[in-house]
Amino acid sequence: MLLSLFLLSFGALICGALNQGGDDSLLVNTIVAKNNISMAECWKIEPGFQLSNVSGTVGDKVLQLGNMNNALYIIIPDDDGKPNNGGLHNGAHSQWVFALTGGVNVTFPEAPGGFSVSAGGLFISTDVLGTSTLGHQSIWAAGSIFIQAPFPDGVAIGHTVIANHSCEKNY
Repeated sequence: MLLSLFLLSFGALICGALNQGGDDSLLVNTIVAKNNISMAECWKIEPGFQLSNVSGTVGDKVLQLGNMNNALYIIIPDDDGKPNNGGLHNGAHSQWVFALTGGVNVTFPEAPGGFSVSAGGLFISTDVLGTSTLGHQSIWAAGSIFIQAPFPDGVAIGHTVIANHSCEKNY
């Protein structure tokens, strides 16, 4: 129930993150692994936005985020005010990551670039153990709250790779 309410709250964010090319799709920073190296890609989620005919959201743009399994609600302590450095790691699952509060900086030890996600933003992580030797590094702001929502059977949502680097805008 909490996850459903949270996902509804992303309506404004998602509508603001439409592909600027007019395709009416969400562009998402995604952590991927190629040749055992983690790096960023920009994915366009498919299918794109549809107009809702569901009571309460009639006429609104909606995007199916796909099925999710065993989502986790995670709170980063803010006792000392210091960011939480997750160190180098692989993604726990192939999953959506939703930043409710705070934010995160993601970097890669073996690839250029990275990306930041602010409160209300999201990204996808697919560099699970066995796909990348060193993984990625995520540094979360103290007090951040986020949700990890794994894809069933580790199969990511439908998408097209738009760029072999992070998206121009952070969502």
